[in-house]
Amino acid sequence: MPMYRVQLKQGSRTIVNHLEADSWEDILNFYNAVSTMQVSEILEVKYSNDTKPPIDDFNYKRLFKGIVRNDEEHISRQIILHNIKNSIDSKDLANYIKQYLKIRGKKIDGVVTTLFRI
Repeated sequence: MPMYRVQLKQGSRTIVNHLEADSWEDILNFYNAVSTMQVSEILEVKYSNDTKPPIDDFNYKRLFKGIVRNDEEHISRQIILHNIKNSIDSKDLANYIKQYLKIRGKKIDGVVTTLFRI
């Protein structure tokens, strides 16, 4: 049975819940029936890891900001990543971004600007 991540909003408050259901429509119908909060997003959870997270030893670069682009479609988008391994430099990170990520379904041709906050 699929697991769903549901984002609910009311006023300035935002809550995220995780529920199992047969479909996203069932989740939406459930919340419309029982809650005053507005469902703003329903996502199917494709991966979840409930093991204990590693201890925070602060041995990482705290923040990466960059602009990624696709030359064919002339589109770009800001990307923000947290807790980057110290062994990864900007060239390595750019290569990983190009290898694994996309913009609107298109390949990423380059990382235009980068900023690391340590």
